[in-house]
Amino acid sequence: MDINVHKVTKIEIKKRRDVSNFSVRDIVFHNLEYDYETGSYFPTKTEVTCFLESKDVGKLIYEK
Repeated sequence: MDINVHKVTKIEIKKRRDVSNFSVRDIVFHNLEYDYETGSYFPTKTEVTCFLESKDVGKLIYEK
């Protein structure tokens, strides 16, 4: 699945939350959406919740 978010103003990666037999990590994209009725942009956010079977999967990897 691909997710395309335009006019991103901020990306938040929340701390991993450990539940009994899995972990959860939330990623929040803050962006601007265009309103054709008013002709202006308004702030919005898109939240992606990841359910992880292992804590190791939730580690962040930065590419150079």
